[in-house]
Amino acid sequence: MIVSNTTPISNFLLLNRIDILKQLFKEIHISQTVKYEIEDFFSTHEDWQQSLHEGFIVVHQVQHHFMLKQFLNVLHPGEAETLCLCMEHNAQLCLVDDKNARAFAEFNNIKISGTLGILIAAKKKGVIEVVKPFMDMLRTKHRFWISDNMYEKVLQTSHEE
Repeated sequence: MIVSNTTPISNFLLLNRIDILKQLFKEIHISQTVKYEIEDFFSTHEDWQQSLHEGFIVVHQVQHHFMLKQFLNVLHPGEAETLCLCMEHNAQLCLVDDKNARAFAEFNNIKISGTLGILIAAKKKGVIEVVKPFMDMLRTKHRFWISDNMYEKVLQTSHEE
């Protein structure tokens, strides 16, 4: 099971490349709060609606409310629900970009990847040819923060130096 927070899905919707996620993952599971957060900006986006309709995006309710309450002490609602779903369903991967949520996931032995990791994986699998234009667009047009060091590390990992 692949569980995602808001930002990775939103970033690929902003890039108009949800197809990248579809080529890498059979389906992506999200919490109800993550669905609401995405729909704040993408409720009428055709790719979002199609992903929901065809079952690529699967929405779940968090079951362990005590655990959720504890997570909400340190994380935002979407991140807290995402990590609860990961733990409830023993997810094989959590898609998350937020630094605090990533640290929390790692502490709880949840395997993570974020937007940049997805781009690297997409290049390795031949889904995309280069990563750099996507990072540039996310940085400039969509205000997704990528440090200079991380930018260079992704280029090196992707053999695009």
